[in-house]
Formats: sequence, structure tokens, C-alpha cells
Amino acid sequence: MKKYTYLHTPIGLLEIEEYEKKLTAIRFAKYYQHPEDGSLILQEAKWQLEAYFEGKRKEFNLPLHFECSDFTKEVYRALMHIPYGTTTTYKELATLAGNSKASRAVETAMKHNPFPVIVPCHRVLKDDGSLGEYSGGQGVKTKQWLLEHEKGVLT
Repeated sequence: MKKYTYLHTPIGLLEIEEYEKKLTAIRFAKYYQHPEDGSLILQEAKWQLEAYFEGKRKEFNLPLHFECSDFTKEVYRALMHIPYGTTTTYKELATLAGNSKASRAVETAMKHNPFPVIVPCHRVLKDDGSLGEYSGGQGVKTKQWLLEHEKGVLT
């Protein structure tokens, strides 16, 4: 049975989902759709995310379950190694994931990222350095907030 908890953040309400002691999704939500559960995994996820938004945490250590292709998993793994407060491009991330010609596949992976913030797709920019899109929260405004938050914490 899936379990849920919610977290109010500066970028909106996040719904955190767990199944069999692994996180399965983090979604931007408008309201509470499920009863909250106090499982240890969900509580740890909330604690780590709260610490991130307070500027006290730069990395996450949570059990994540991905349902996607092997290449997409490689993209997410590579993305989790992009240092806090820095950015990369779709092309650079494709190279890190093992296929320098797969920029479009990387864009698709970012669009379907099941773990925003934890798998930091907000750190990926277009090849020309512009922000590009962001599919969560309030779109590009949310992406800009996350990037500024990380840069502000570093100073």
C-alpha cells in the first residue's frame, strides 16, 4: 500500500509518496489528497527536504525507486552528481549519462523526473545558458527560485 505525507515549502506544497520502504514520487500538489502517514522513510524525506529549504542540507540520502528506462536512470544518477549550486546543460548531462547525442532524451527525462529537488533537474540549463523550462510548481519561476536558493546558501 502506498503511503503519503506532505510538506509546505517556499516553492509550494509537496506530496511525498512511499511504497515498500522506498520513495516512489514527489509531486507538486494543490491540496492534501491522501491521509498522511508517519512512516520512517516519509519522515526522513520530510526532514531532509526541510533542511534543504532551510539551507542546512546540500545532498539527499534517501531510498528512491525509479520506474524508467536504464538510460533515464543513468541520467538521474549523473544528475545527482552535479554539485549543489552549480548547473549543467542537457548536452553535458547526456555525455555524463553515456550518450552525448541524447540531449532530447535528457530533456524528456527532466520533464518526467519523479523526484524534483532530490534529483535536481532545476540545475539543467539549455545549451545557450538560458533556463529552459521547468515542469513543476510554478514552472520557470520555481526553477529560478531553486537556483537562487542554492547560490544564496553558498555565499
